[in-house]
Amino acid sequence: MTREVIGDYKAYSLAGTDREVRFITDVLNLNPGQSILDLYCGYGRHAIELAKQGFVVTGVDATKDFLDIAAQKAKEANVNMAFEQKDMRDLDYEQQFAAVINMFAAFGYFTDDENANIIKLVAKALQPEGLFLIDLLNKDWMLRNSLNRYWRHPSGEYVLSYKVELEKGIATMKRQLINQVTGAKTQYEFVLRAYSLPEMADIFSYCGLSVIATYGGFDGRAYSSETPRMIILAKKIP
Repeated sequence: MTREVIGDYKAYSLAGTDREVRFITDVLNLNPGQSILDLYCGYGRHAIELAKQGFVVTGVDATKDFLDIAAQKAKEANVNMAFEQKDMRDLDYEQQFAAVINMFAAFGYFTDDENANIIKLVAKALQPEGLFLIDLLNKDWMLRNSLNRYWRHPSGEYVLSYKVELEKGIATMKRQLINQVTGAKTQYEFVLRAYSLPEMADIFSYCGLSVIATYGGFDGRAYSSETPRMIILAKKIP
């Protein structure tokens, strides 16, 4: 699975990265020097900031264009970290990380069996009692609400429309990028499997992980059927 490059890194770095990283570090409660895998790190927004704080970070993504941008930004930030191009279905780490993070609905792109096996590979990659933090769309909220969005790039050059349709647990993401200067339009569409909290808890249990906390947003609010996000913290069962 590959993902598209939309706009540029700066547009995304303004979208609450500091707050998101504070949430990640608060929830994981790790010490500098411990290892973190950012699974499908994208442009490296979180990975680079975590590396700045002294964590040993590895960023993995299937999309080379994302990794090229992330590596350049890491160099500009003067942080030393590893980036690897890898499909999440092919993770081959064993007890290497104190924590794995998977942010911004970067899970659910494959069959149920493949998705479950990814969680099993995450558990294998974790050290004993390691932590897994995953940020998902809230299926229960999506059933009753619209996720349609419209953004204008701060430079005014791009406009991005974003529409999500949910049917039988499958979320179809439709994006249209409009260049305000040239008028050119680029359209993207991809699908992912949306899971409920009980469904994810069952998958985690099967794969040797236990849910220890849930959140409804990066501000730490409690998770409920009324929160657009479903952020789950799980721990590797000894």
